[in-house]
Amino acid sequence: MRHCPRPGPRPGLRRGLATVSAAALLVTVPGCAGRATPETGRAGSSAAAQAATSASAAPPAMLRPFKHLPSQAECRRRLGFPCYPADSVRRAYGVDTLNSAGITGKGRTIVVYEEVVPNTLKQDLATFSRAMKLPLPELTVDRYAPIGHIAPFDPKNKQMLGPAMEATLDTQIVHMLAPDAKIVVTQIGLPERAFTSPSPTSDASRALPDAESPQEARQSAKVGAALMLDGIAQSLLRHRPDVISISFGIEEYAAAGNSHAPARDLAGFSSALAQVVAGGTTLAASTGDLGAAPPIGPGGRRVRSVPWPAADPSVLAVGGSRLHLDDEGRRTSPDTVWNDRSGATGGGLSQTFARPAYQAPVAHVVGGRRGVPDISMDGSSTGGTLVYEGFLPTGPGWLPVGGTSEAAPMFGALVALANQKAGHRLGDVHEALYGLARDPHGGIVDITEGNNGPDGFAATRGYDLASGLGTVDASVFVPRLAGTG
Repeated sequence: MRHCPRPGPRPGLRRGLATVSAAALLVTVPGCAGRATPETGRAGSSAAAQAATSASAAPPAMLRPFKHLPSQAECRRRLGFPCYPADSVRRAYGVDTLNSAGITGKGRTIVVYEEVVPNTLKQDLATFSRAMKLPLPELTVDRYAPIGHIAPFDPKNKQMLGPAMEATLDTQIVHMLAPDAKIVVTQIGLPERAFTSPSPTSDASRALPDAESPQEARQSAKVGAALMLDGIAQSLLRHRPDVISISFGIEEYAAAGNSHAPARDLAGFSSALAQVVAGGTTLAASTGDLGAAPPIGPGGRRVRSVPWPAADPSVLAVGGSRLHLDDEGRRTSPDTVWNDRSGATGGGLSQTFARPAYQAPVAHVVGGRRGVPDISMDGSSTGGTLVYEGFLPTGPGWLPVGGTSEAAPMFGALVALANQKAGHRLGDVHEALYGLARDPHGGIVDITEGNNGPDGFAATRGYDLASGLGTVDASVFVPRLAGTG
């Protein structure tokens, strides 16, 4: 295919993204910054953003790592469920076939956003690469301090542990699928006080606090969105990335002042995100780990809500599925919707955004609203992908982790592979994705079993609000996607 250059970001893009001063907002809302715990991984801006935020779903028992890469039998014996090494996951999605054919992400750049970057990040990725017989990675860490100071990493600080696990997960997942792509970790760093307050999500099964007034909830959400968009602007200016993977999220319900009204502040950022994908960068975001109805209502009541930015029509909303593999990475049964003791994938209808044109073929499901997710990838931690964590208080080793923040960088890596195959950046791939779903040879694989939790949605034939269009056979999907650009 002919190389078709895409325009870069316009000179005014950063101003468009930074429509709110993140630093000014942060200092006006005490304790609003992201915080996390090992049990649920990452939380967003205070209670307003917490439950939607995609996390590295890892039950506490998993914090005792395997000293050596375990077999499935070892995982089942110690944990009671399987865990999969990277080569099994690559094989399950057909990425090994692509990599063998030279489709490795070479010349492509993938950005992931993190709150905390552990001191062992590069060393851990190198250890992972050697164990998986992958090339040594090209990894860059950008540190963005919206209020001028970043708290140093402290592995004994439980508030930092979950986000640090997230950083290692994201980088190793991307490298697993696109081993020759450049990885850029953009740390949206926060000061010490962000990691000293009690976490609102230390136990996802417990009722979450509802002390924030509607005005405070809206303001907290605006803070989180502004931080994220400032980070996107930094990445565009420095790296011209192929893909930006976002594992942060803000519940629309909270951003609308704890109501089901449109979240107008989030809608105000939509034109800026559209500008990003028009410039050739694909945006992928996770759909959350507390199901279709996270416990963010009054008194911890579950209410249906979907997270932003996944809900924005310019962003690929990536949900979580569960793989069922044997020791060789072969499927023993079809993928199902992720819903287990560690969490469940988010999904549902946006209360803010209308149905985009590319979802017209699934209007019978979404009606007049934007439906989430678009697609699903592996997200279950009880059957999770093994990553190497070198900073854990219990010592270094291998842990099976999951969450939709595994799924988002996983799909982002596939888009980077398609960009390499196409010879240029594809930008917004929604239209192509929904078109390929209508083609029996498009590489989209339907998910028809499972649901996404209490007051959630069940998987059915075709598009649904639990798995989206389904999942992919990357060996078919990647070249087909490349051919659409």
